[in-house]
Amino acid sequence: MSKRPEVRLASRPLHFFWICDCSGSMSIHGKIQALNNAIREALPALKTIAEDNPNAQVLMHVLKFSQGSQWIVENPTPLDQFIWSDLTADMPAGGTFSAEFKQRLDREGAKSGDVQISLKWDNYNDLDLHVVCPSGETIYFGHRKSECGGELDVDMNVSPTSVKPVENVYWPVGKAPSGQYQVFVNHFKNHGRSGCKDPTAYQVQICCNGITEQFEGMISSGQKNKIHEFNPSEFVNTAGNTDMGDAMLKLMEKLKIPPMPDRALPPVLMLISDGQPTDDFETGLAQLMTQPWAKKAVRLAIGMGQDVELETLAKFIGNPEIKPIQANNPGALARFIKLSSTSALKVSSNPRVDSQNSTQHILLDIPEVVTDTSADVW
Repeated sequence: MSKRPEVRLASRPLHFFWICDCSGSMSIHGKIQALNNAIREALPALKTIAEDNPNAQVLMHVLKFSQGSQWIVENPTPLDQFIWSDLTADMPAGGTFSAEFKQRLDREGAKSGDVQISLKWDNYNDLDLHVVCPSGETIYFGHRKSECGGELDVDMNVSPTSVKPVENVYWPVGKAPSGQYQVFVNHFKNHGRSGCKDPTAYQVQICCNGITEQFEGMISSGQKNKIHEFNPSEFVNTAGNTDMGDAMLKLMEKLKIPPMPDRALPPVLMLISDGQPTDDFETGLAQLMTQPWAKKAVRLAIGMGQDVELETLAKFIGNPEIKPIQANNPGALARFIKLSSTSALKVSSNPRVDSQNSTQHILLDIPEVVTDTSADVW
């Protein structure tokens, strides 16, 4: 008796779209890097699922939105060939150190965080940066680390070593206490070298919540100048545009037939944002949903931080049984991106899935989490 020939199902394309918020607010608290790390860490698990489903040819796309939207990976890229390239967030107005400051800080290996205060001057004199914490504790060369997490990590010209010195005080992400901070410059010593004639000109830059302010002054040996007093809550971040509606229109064009084929597995649309749309999201979403493949897609959304508009993300999902996931720290984000993306891929790559209404069949394998607010930084 002859053997029945083995019947092998032809693979069908499964398009997976990452739709990522890169607005200015993503530049603070380490959000954009946490997003990059989380997606990169999820890829091995996605590749394993794809290998276990040979009937699905998983193809990756990446779309970012901020001031408008832009394809980062527009052409379908096979998952086994896909390498994540880090996204960058828009920098809010006033949100960066000057080039000269940055060059000196990088040279000395200075660290940054939620609050960063830096001083530079241009001679061999010994100027010192003093920062009074909200608790009243002072960070300076004689007390470099505070109980509240601040640190003077760069201190220069105790001996006359540089004509381009810099000093730096910072609080790591999520560690800066609330309350009033006071910043001082103290002229500790004129070393008497060439070019050290007082008064010495200096610049101070304060970066908080992604916003940078600069102060300038002159100081002579023995003087101590108060530069600024501030509360981090007063630094209002101008996040710029979050043109999520424009991203929906870009997706609509990609989900038309063509370029989408008539025969495929339901696409996966993974939306990640930390805020709310600044353009006409409702119209963009309505246009997207005119496309059959958008209706058939597995649509999921993850919100980053307390400021995200979950109602908007719920509208994108379009299924009352599937709620947006909210992540308030990098660990939670990495976990949720991995579990939700792998769950979506499992559902969509299942040849028995009802592609007419595939999002009704998704079951996110995310167990209940005991909220640890001490880990929240967003």
